[in-house]
Amino acid sequence: MPVGFRFQANWSDSDLIQFCIAAWNGMFGGAADVNEAIGDLEEAAPKLRGFPRDPRDTRGLIFGNFHCNRAGGGVRLKFHCIGGAGQSYVEATIDSNYESAGTIQTAILAMPVEAATIDVFVREPRSVIAFAPRQAECRI
Repeated sequence: MPVGFRFQANWSDSDLIQFCIAAWNGMFGGAADVNEAIGDLEEAAPKLRGFPRDPRDTRGLIFGNFHCNRAGGGVRLKFHCIGGAGQSYVEATIDSNYESAGTIQTAILAMPVEAATIDVFVREPRSVIAFAPRQAECRI
């Protein structure tokens, strides 16, 4: 997988979409199938519009859930800046909600991200909805 995030729609109905979020920073990665109400997914992208406004700007998105008693996994994305120059990073916590040998498979990784890439991310979740369930895919 190339460095970045991949959102791939698995299926949807009139209210819910299930998609796989996979992330790889070149050394470390993870993936989770998440379930999200279609309206909630459409509301997530605008939260990142204009990031970063300044070096102290921090924003977050959560997809799916982090509860073992519910279907699907969860992905938490924290967008923040490092240093006075304001280099943008995204930290991803990926919880697959998949148990193997008594351990829930979880990954935490970080990677730099450019403002132009975030602008693409702001647009792309809507295309995942538009093309589900035909294995639509977008990358950031």
